[in-house]
Amino acid sequence: IVNEQYFRLTDVLTVCVLTLRNGFTVTGESACASPANYNEEIGNKIARENAREKIWVLEGYLLKQKLFE
Repeated sequence: IVNEQYFRLTDVLTVCVLTLRNGFTVTGESACASPANYNEEIGNKIARENAREKIWVLEGYLLKQKLFE
Protein backbone atom coordinates (compact mmCIF):
# COMPACT_ATOMS: atom_id res chain seq x y z
CA ILE A 1 0.00 0.00 0.00
CA VAL A 2 1.55 3.27 -1.13
CA ASN A 3 -1.37 5.61 -0.53
CA GLU A 4 -4.66 5.73 1.33
CA GLN A 5 -7.46 8.24 1.07
CA TYR A 6 -10.70 8.56 3.04
CA PHE A 7 -13.95 10.10 1.91
CA ARG A 8 -17.09 10.73 3.92
CA LEU A 9 -19.75 10.42 1.25
CA THR A 10 -22.86 10.80 3.41
CA ASP A 11 -23.70 11.42 7.05
CA VAL A 12 -23.07 7.73 7.76
CA LEU A 13 -20.82 6.40 4.96
CA THR A 14 -17.01 6.39 4.77
CA VAL A 15 -15.00 5.05 1.84
CA CYS A 16 -11.30 4.19 1.93
CA VAL A 17 -9.27 4.01 -1.27
CA LEU A 18 -5.99 2.10 -1.05
CA THR A 19 -3.47 2.39 -3.87
CA LEU A 20 -1.09 -0.53 -4.23
CA ARG A 21 2.51 -0.38 -5.47
CA ASN A 22 1.47 -1.50 -8.96
CA GLY A 23 -1.09 1.31 -9.21
CA PHE A 24 -4.14 -0.90 -8.65
CA THR A 25 -6.73 0.50 -6.23
CA VAL A 26 -9.14 -1.21 -3.86
CA THR A 27 -11.93 0.34 -1.86
CA GLY A 28 -13.53 -0.42 1.47
CA GLU A 29 -16.63 1.01 3.03
CA SER A 30 -18.06 1.51 6.48
CA ALA A 31 -21.38 2.87 7.61
CA CYS A 32 -23.13 3.46 10.89
CA ALA A 33 -26.84 3.28 11.58
CA SER A 34 -27.31 6.93 12.53
CA PRO A 35 -25.43 10.17 11.87
CA ALA A 36 -25.43 10.70 15.64
CA ASN A 37 -23.25 7.59 15.96
CA TYR A 38 -20.71 8.63 13.31
CA ASN A 39 -17.11 8.58 14.48
CA GLU A 40 -14.51 9.50 11.87
CA GLU A 41 -11.68 7.48 13.44
CA ILE A 42 -13.77 4.32 13.73
CA GLY A 43 -15.26 4.79 10.25
CA ASN A 44 -11.82 5.18 8.69
CA LYS A 45 -10.46 2.15 10.55
CA ILE A 46 -13.31 -0.14 9.49
CA ALA A 47 -13.26 1.11 5.88
CA ARG A 48 -9.49 0.47 5.70
CA GLU A 49 -9.88 -3.03 7.14
CA ASN A 50 -12.56 -3.79 4.56
CA ALA A 51 -10.33 -2.53 1.75
CA ARG A 52 -7.41 -4.68 2.98
CA GLU A 53 -9.67 -7.74 2.98
CA LYS A 54 -10.27 -7.19 -0.74
CA ILE A 55 -6.51 -7.34 -1.31
CA TRP A 56 -6.45 -10.84 0.20
CA VAL A 57 -9.19 -11.96 -2.19
CA LEU A 58 -7.10 -10.72 -5.11
CA GLU A 59 -3.96 -12.39 -3.74
CA GLY A 60 -5.87 -15.66 -3.37
CA TYR A 61 -7.00 -15.46 -6.98
CA LEU A 62 -3.46 -14.71 -8.16
CA LEU A 63 -2.05 -17.68 -6.24
CA LYS A 64 -4.72 -20.02 -7.57
CA GLN A 65 -4.05 -18.84 -11.13
CA LYS A 66 -0.30 -19.41 -10.74
CA LEU A 67 -0.90 -22.91 -9.37
CA PHE A 68 -3.26 -23.61 -12.26
CA GLU A 69 -0.70 -22.52 -14.85
